[in-house]
Amino acid sequence: MRKFFNHEHSVSISPSTIVFAVFLVIGLYFFYYIREIVVTFFMALIVMSALSPSLRWMRRKLHIPKSIGIVILYLLLISIIVAAFGLIVPPLFSEVPNLINSLHLPPLPPNIRNFNFTIVEANQLINQFQSSFGTIFDILMSTFNSIFTFLTIIVLSAYLLLDRDNLHKRVMWFSRDPKHVALAKDFVDSLEVQLGGWVSGQLLLMLTIGILTFVSLTILKVPYALPLALATSFLEILPNLGPTLSAIPALMVAYSSGGWSMTGVVLVLFLVIQQLENNIIVPRIMKANVDVSPLMTILVILTGFKIGGVIGALMSVPTYIVIRMIYAFWMRDNGEEDQSVKVSETLT
Repeated sequence: MRKFFNHEHSVSISPSTIVFAVFLVIGLYFFYYIREIVVTFFMALIVMSALSPSLRWMRRKLHIPKSIGIVILYLLLISIIVAAFGLIVPPLFSEVPNLINSLHLPPLPPNIRNFNFTIVEANQLINQFQSSFGTIFDILMSTFNSIFTFLTIIVLSAYLLLDRDNLHKRVMWFSRDPKHVALAKDFVDSLEVQLGGWVSGQLLLMLTIGILTFVSLTILKVPYALPLALATSFLEILPNLGPTLSAIPALMVAYSSGGWSMTGVVLVLFLVIQQLENNIIVPRIMKANVDVSPLMTILVILTGFKIGGVIGALMSVPTYIVIRMIYAFWMRDNGEEDQSVKVSETLT
């Protein structure tokens, strides 16, 4: 029988390849371990990208120092948020007693009204109180963590704004090649434009949904149309979950003012708005502002929601933008710019 192979084939792996693979695995695990910090920094980067054009305009047109301009921008941002909450919260709280009265809840049992309990009933109440206390404590801790994260994002984004002109120079930690420094500068500039476009798209989406909700509720003569529309607009920042949460106060007000018939009409209204948002408004706005195709927007948001829930859905489009930018600049750095498309058009 004829032999087709006269020698053995062997595969050799260099030590440098093994070391690289080990460090890659360690690095991926490390980033997974600090994923919350990475998400916080990513949000700060998005805030920086959104505010940087306004800061440059203030410095160029008004000749305002950078640090003072940052303070002015954040004061305006916080003022807008506080004013919006001031319009939203008081009307909703004023409707809660009317809603409770309209539900015709049964009166409290006589033993609870008169504080006349048996030992077993008292023990049950204590256990329920402990469970409620634990829930309240969890809510307070979650609120504290949210406030702390918000303040961290504000501080990080402020430092990023202060150091914006030198961010690309951080590549010199790894390479002092002028070509790499120039490439890093182009990358940071392009990333700011892309992420800033995403923020502009989100603001336009919030404005569109808010106006649509306000006009619809006004036509239906639902009380507090403006604060309800503002609440709907703000909650648009939470994909999928936001429209559902925004419908709850609107349904409460509709029920207390018009009964079940008005509640049903408002429910249908929010379902229609949600379908328009998911299938028409969001894809088209994302296409116009960050050049991401409608199909890709839907797929990316669904993937982000599957992987990371609400936060994953919120971060899905900007994460896709960053990955797309890294790929485009990697192609450019490797001399394949002719075969690749422009950064703003890659993988759309």
